[in-house]
Amino acid sequence: MSGEARAGYLVLLSGGIDSATALFLVRKRGGRCATLSIDFHRRNRREVEAARAIAEAAGVEEHAELGLGFLREAIDLGDEIRSEVEAQGVPLTFIPYRNLVFYSIGCYWAWIRRLETVVMGHNAEDLGLFSDVGPDLIGSFNSLAAAMVPWRPVRVEAPLIGMKKLEVMRLALELGVPLELTWSCWREGKIHCGVCEGCAKRKEVFRALGVKDETEYER
Repeated sequence: MSGEARAGYLVLLSGGIDSATALFLVRKRGGRCATLSIDFHRRNRREVEAARAIAEAAGVEEHAELGLGFLREAIDLGDEIRSEVEAQGVPLTFIPYRNLVFYSIGCYWAWIRRLETVVMGHNAEDLGLFSDVGPDLIGSFNSLAAAMVPWRPVRVEAPLIGMKKLEVMRLALELGVPLELTWSCWREGKIHCGVCEGCAKRKEVFRALGVKDETEYER
């Protein structure tokens, strides 16, 4: 191929709507694209299955899964940490330094595959929930990553960071994201439970956009 090489992306794919939308967005840009799904303690198996299906639908060159069972949410780290996190008004799904770990692993995974960018599915609503998300933090991380491997650095990008859930869903529809393959439920099960916070938000955005929700719910 003559001229400059096309960009290469590694999308950290959870199986939810946000990361699936980020994946289809960068696929539209062209260039090489791979996906990585990180499995941690209490990770919903349906999310893992959804990530596989979405990666296949997007036609990525490689989909990999990495187990990090030592990563645990605040709810699993004992009463003292649970109380501390609750006092900060942070959801108990909080994993301390999770995104720092994910960004670092993503950069390593991308670097050895000669991909230039790690893509995350963060959206604007994440900024109000978690302390390890945001443009400033990503910028600081990218500066550190560039200093560590100055001759061929990998950078982290969050293309949806300025969008709320409703805007992400609208973009997903425009991009033709196979929403029927995504998984939003916080509970285990063959179908979405319909009552957890993840399901409630999923229903809300479909309803707000006036789009038929093909998701099967228990309730």
